[in-house]
Amino acid sequence: MNLPLARLLTFAALTLGSAAQAQLFSTPQQTTGQAILRGFTPDGPATLRRGATTLTLDLAGGAVVGLLTETDNVPDLARGIAAGWGMKEADLAGLTNNLAAPQFLESAREGYQDFSDDNATDFLVIKVTGEGAQTRYRAYQAVQVWPASAFPATKNVSGAATAPNTLSIFSDFQCPYCKQLWDTALQTWERQPTLYRTAHYQFPLDFHKNAYGAAEASECAGAQGKFWPYADTLFAQFSTWTRLDTADAPGKFSAYAGTADLNTAAFKTCLGQHTFKASVEAQIKAGVALGVRGTPTVFLNGVKLLDYSDAAELALVRAITTATPSAQSVIDARLKTLR
Repeated sequence: MNLPLARLLTFAALTLGSAAQAQLFSTPQQTTGQAILRGFTPDGPATLRRGATTLTLDLAGGAVVGLLTETDNVPDLARGIAAGWGMKEADLAGLTNNLAAPQFLESAREGYQDFSDDNATDFLVIKVTGEGAQTRYRAYQAVQVWPASAFPATKNVSGAATAPNTLSIFSDFQCPYCKQLWDTALQTWERQPTLYRTAHYQFPLDFHKNAYGAAEASECAGAQGKFWPYADTLFAQFSTWTRLDTADAPGKFSAYAGTADLNTAAFKTCLGQHTFKASVEAQIKAGVALGVRGTPTVFLNGVKLLDYSDAAELALVRAITTATPSAQSVIDARLKTLR
């Protein structure tokens, strides 16, 4: 039953890349002003109409966080979805054909929700009701805002507990791009502890031979309240321990425990007994469920960032997630009407 939707989303992903989330983050004027919506007329500040078709924008913090299409025909259903994804007129025929596939329409009658692509930055819901001339189509695209409960508990946090923004970082100590984040953006965030609270999650990649051991070692340091200084040491010594054979890495990790002012004996016991193996596995599992595919992956207030170094993107995500009402509450309220 899911094959037609998979075809639909694959087409969109190959055509658009990251355009879907970028379009949803646009201003109402940018969204409604797209050439693909020519012929639709405004019916209020956040609504467009053409015949029996209505497009409704959901807004938070002045930005579009969701787009609802309600119509009695597949071509306009496709056009509304295309607008949410920032598609061009030339791409519309392929999307329309996918939506018109009988198998897809059958599955959509049951209601379907899935991510628009592997990045899991936005999602699509489609619901078909009625028969014959009474058939009606509803599609909703929205930014994916993960609730705090989607992230595993961790003591590896910095910043004030009262900070209005939470950065959740899935990282691999053997990843050079994670070291780059640690040396640049993280330093900026940590200088603003009343604005950002930062949480670190383990996501060691299989092809980094010593990454898993480093993750366990950092958790052992965290058990003694020294996760951050120990992590600083791992990244500072990146070019040393990452080159070691897997059998030799634990000895180096234990040596670093001394430089981080840890109880070395307790650290060695923790590391040797793999005390935090289950915790690391749980963090990896949570990351996969959140759409983490590589490192570093950074979420701000539950929204996956496309470019953590982009100040404008951070400001926009802060705006939509801390607005009243917030993006999450606006989207959740809309989803209730689609069930």
